[in-house]
Amino acid sequence: MSKTKITAKNRRELWFRAAGRCEFKGCNESLDRHGITMDTCDCSECAHIIADSEDGPRGDVKLSKELAQDIDNIMLMCPKCHKYIDHEGADKYDAQTLRAMKKHHEERMRMLTGIPEDNQALPVTFGSAIGTSIPIFNFNQLSSAMIPDYYPSKENARHLGGDWFHGDDWNSYWKQEIEEIEYKCKNLLSDIEHAEHKRIALFGFAPMPSLIKLGTILNNKYEVEVYQKQRRGGWTWPEKDKHIDFKFEKVQDGSDGVVLVMSLSFPILQRVIETRKNSKIWHFSIDKPNPDFLSAKSMLYDFGRKIESALDAISKECSGVSIDLYISIPVACAIELGRVWMQKANSPLRIYDLDKRHGEIDKLAITINN
Repeated sequence: MSKTKITAKNRRELWFRAAGRCEFKGCNESLDRHGITMDTCDCSECAHIIADSEDGPRGDVKLSKELAQDIDNIMLMCPKCHKYIDHEGADKYDAQTLRAMKKHHEERMRMLTGIPEDNQALPVTFGSAIGTSIPIFNFNQLSSAMIPDYYPSKENARHLGGDWFHGDDWNSYWKQEIEEIEYKCKNLLSDIEHAEHKRIALFGFAPMPSLIKLGTILNNKYEVEVYQKQRRGGWTWPEKDKHIDFKFEKVQDGSDGVVLVMSLSFPILQRVIETRKNSKIWHFSIDKPNPDFLSAKSMLYDFGRKIESALDAISKECSGVSIDLYISIPVACAIELGRVWMQKANSPLRIYDLDKRHGEIDKLAITINN
């Protein structure tokens, strides 16, 4: 432990830089109150990177004395982490590693505390049942995904779904699903209208028809940032700026209905053709469909513009005829599809879903009229 009495000026500067939190990577403990009684108190310790004595942890004959009061050589830590790096962990954490921790923490605190007020967003989750499973949302993961672009305007997420029971009948299930989505969204949008911050950060994990329906309600009239659950865990976009070519083409002519097949997560065109042999079919796809392709917000934006154009093209060629949708797409794309669908300009949507508990073919789930 330190033998040097850190000056009040340096200690105050260290507190400002660390934002009153332990700088050991992964700890981040708040040091301004007791963890059990929650009374306000100073629970911090000043930990030297190069020890203030040459025989201390990471000590140096020359530098220990020179850097004893140097703010760049001192980390704000909780007692547990301070003891650990100076004793049991002394061999694992050299000066270079600790300096990197300090730099990362202080830069992160500067970035977070510098986010302006108008970057707030209300975290909203929609987790309708998929089969027998109810999605679980971790608020820390949601808020981490929002930062640094936005930060939560509330301490908890607003939940739109996942807490109702529909029963096993196909038609009754989807009827109640629509009613619940419309009811919850009506209350949400009413609250948003009267809220100081009107932006929504939307996290969805549900059957595709439900997500599209949700998107048609939280449409482009509202400011909504849509996030995608990543297979590796969490909701943070893995990449900042990435693009992909979306393909849109007519693959079959016919007189028995209008069909749009979307093969982004998995290739489903052949399955649909087998059941819609006499229909007019368009295909929306990428070169190699896979569940993990949507890795950047920029890709979701590109998807929105392309599917907007595709819906417009089909609606103009087949004016007044419903579009039968067969989809295998990421959840964020399903929401975005609903958001860009234009009630007055586009054809009605008839959304099909495949649930093998109800058979081996796609069945009509939701109809969205204009």
